[in-house]
Amino acid sequence: MARRKTGESDAQIMLPLGAQFVEALKHSPVADVRALADTPDAKRIFDAVHYVMEEESLPNFMHSALCAMSLPVKAPKDQSAPVIRRDGNISLIIQPMERQEPIGPNGEFVAVNRGVPYGRHARLIMIYIMTEAVRTRTREIYLGSSFSSWLRRMGITNTSSGGKRGTRTSVQDQIDRILNCQWTIRWDESAPPAGKGKKGEKVPSEQMRAFAVNDMRIVNRYAGLRTGEGTFVSHFVLSEEFYGELLKHSVPFNERAIVALKDSATKLDLYTWLAYRLPRIPQGTEVRLNWADLAKHLGNQSSTMTKFRQSVRAAWDEVSGVYQQARHSVDMSDLIIRLRYAEKPTKGMLLIQGEKRGARKLAQAAPEDAGLLRLHSSDKPKPVMSGPAIRFPKSGALEFAEPELYRIGRDFGSNNSVTVMADAFRKLLGNEIDSLEGDQLKDRWKRYVEKWPKPA
Repeated sequence: MARRKTGESDAQIMLPLGAQFVEALKHSPVADVRALADTPDAKRIFDAVHYVMEEESLPNFMHSALCAMSLPVKAPKDQSAPVIRRDGNISLIIQPMERQEPIGPNGEFVAVNRGVPYGRHARLIMIYIMTEAVRTRTREIYLGSSFSSWLRRMGITNTSSGGKRGTRTSVQDQIDRILNCQWTIRWDESAPPAGKGKKGEKVPSEQMRAFAVNDMRIVNRYAGLRTGEGTFVSHFVLSEEFYGELLKHSVPFNERAIVALKDSATKLDLYTWLAYRLPRIPQGTEVRLNWADLAKHLGNQSSTMTKFRQSVRAAWDEVSGVYQQARHSVDMSDLIIRLRYAEKPTKGMLLIQGEKRGARKLAQAAPEDAGLLRLHSSDKPKPVMSGPAIRFPKSGALEFAEPELYRIGRDFGSNNSVTVMADAFRKLLGNEIDSLEGDQLKDRWKRYVEKWPKPA
């Protein structure tokens, strides 16, 4: 990595699509900007940006070492082999461990190696573990009702679905993998000059100190025990040393950004790495790194560097909109990546506050702003004051898929779960739901949720 003063180049960073949506929403109503999202990818990115800007968010946390060095994106060919990541003088070693399980023909115990954790669910679980430790200021972490509630906030609502490819099966598998690995974070530190420590003591040429997150000691021996209700009741304890380091070196995230990116391990990796890296760059300087350097940090397992660049640039299109503070701080358009300082992604611009106060006006966008989104949209004429008609999503959480319908459920549903009401609404209407859209749908949904009694 090379660092230089930012004034050395007059080249202007081309804003990715997510960042362009952020800029456009500063000047224009939501409906006008939504109408410019004329492809499935653009609509998805707009939804993510709008979701993050809509409301204040709770903070989530991750240890800085796990931000710098990611888990695999997909299952490695040899799942029993350790995963080793390095970032300068820091190493992350994830070693799968064998566990005795009663799965033999006659119920005898057999050694089982679950393999290393991977994918988006493993990342979300790790964020939860560390968020709970920081939030509650305790080493004891329970994967019970609070974990299920957190998954619902993440938009992962069908954790009761089993089967080989069910969400619950995937989440449970990753919990078992995480809890049955030995996690070691190691610092390799150079010794003081001449091999002398304090008061003339001799020290090794290199000092090593390590701690392990087995060192997540499992209290419930069968980690990830399932109950009839589909909840998770694992209980484990972080090692005292790791817990202390986590409190000192936790990196904060915007929880709504994590929700927006939850379906992509690469997007989560890029977001968490930038959240760790950018606030540490001295203001007024620029860090340069090549794509091979970035590949060491992210868990993306693309077959070629060209495919790796394509996948990361596509991820940055969306990440740039949910990490608003970084939208002018990253340039991935060339063979050399350029990074500049950005604030931590904890607070960002909000839309809903301005709209509630009536402060938002349709402003005439500056010429440079007005042309931004046209670079990514077709030449077809766009409606000026209305976006695509809202339809009720066939599955998933309204909070992300259709925020306007979510707000109706939240504001008029007598404090009932919007997810529960949405599922009941789908069952009630059946195929009729496909014929409802726009104001007709919103009115029908509002009248439906108003009938729900307050929960006991």
